[in-house]
Amino acid sequence: MVAAKFWILLALVLFVAPAGAEPIKIAYSGMSASGTPVWLAKDEGVFARHGLEADLVAVRSAPLQVTALVSNEVQFVRGSASSMLTAAAQGAKLKIILSLFAERASYDFLVAPSITKPSDLRGKKIGVQDFSGLLWSLTMLSLREMGLDPQKDNINIQAIGDSTVIAQSLASGIIDGAALDRLQSARLQGQGIKVLFDLSKIALPSSPLMASEAFIQKNPQTVENFIKALIEASAIMRAQKERGLAILQKHLKTDRQLAELGYKFLLQDLTPYTFVTVKGLKTAQDVIALRDPKIAKFNVEELLDQRILTKVVKSGYVEEIERKYKLRP
Repeated sequence: MVAAKFWILLALVLFVAPAGAEPIKIAYSGMSASGTPVWLAKDEGVFARHGLEADLVAVRSAPLQVTALVSNEVQFVRGSASSMLTAAAQGAKLKIILSLFAERASYDFLVAPSITKPSDLRGKKIGVQDFSGLLWSLTMLSLREMGLDPQKDNINIQAIGDSTVIAQSLASGIIDGAALDRLQSARLQGQGIKVLFDLSKIALPSSPLMASEAFIQKNPQTVENFIKALIEASAIMRAQKERGLAILQKHLKTDRQLAELGYKFLLQDLTPYTFVTVKGLKTAQDVIALRDPKIAKFNVEELLDQRILTKVVKSGYVEEIERKYKLRP
């Protein structure tokens, strides 16, 4: 009887804490639909199945993300290629290991109802999260494509908070414009906010996953497990709509109707995996060079290390996981 109880207790312990599960921390910069695969991998136990005990941490400041990666306080970041490119050009040993989204900026540049053309933005206020991250880069790209210059046209760019705060500020008239993802865009358009520029025509790495060079060298198996978990999470998102919708509703705190729309937009960009390209990074580099001309000398290829992703793809893992979820025969 005592022996039986012992084995029952042991089984429970093993179920709760899988043997060999490695703790990792993943930092993310803000709440957007692009975070769904990472949230799903955590909530649905995908990371655990791949031997990882994942903890997700909101770190909205790009410099803090870099510091956390370099100091090994976090092991992975889902963030902005622009921020990491800036840090790498200043000497930080960081690497992009993969993305799960098509290499395009699926964002809209949104403006208040009173603004009807780009020139109306002169003398107006635009909100960003910080002055080095994705939303700043998208804002600068939008202005450049619309023939505007923040200094010459007296455009006041303000760091006011994450995308949720920015959306609220635009809706309430505190700011006059902002670059936001399609789900936020759809929500705001229902309140009279307008799309002035569609950023999706621009090639730009979308929500890449990054790690420090030192961590990759010391822990290649952990990185491989991480990549495999995210590829599986992407497959689940694409194959099982209800699970994807549940994650969207839970983390974005939205209703079913908006979650459906967010899921639709997500599927337009979500891939099994994406190799980040030099072309996309050079787009980010051109934007950063507007603020810091020295960045133009940096070789963007130094920010890429997708060898482990290449290994996973060549192993046939993607086909295997997509057959598992009936995405292919």
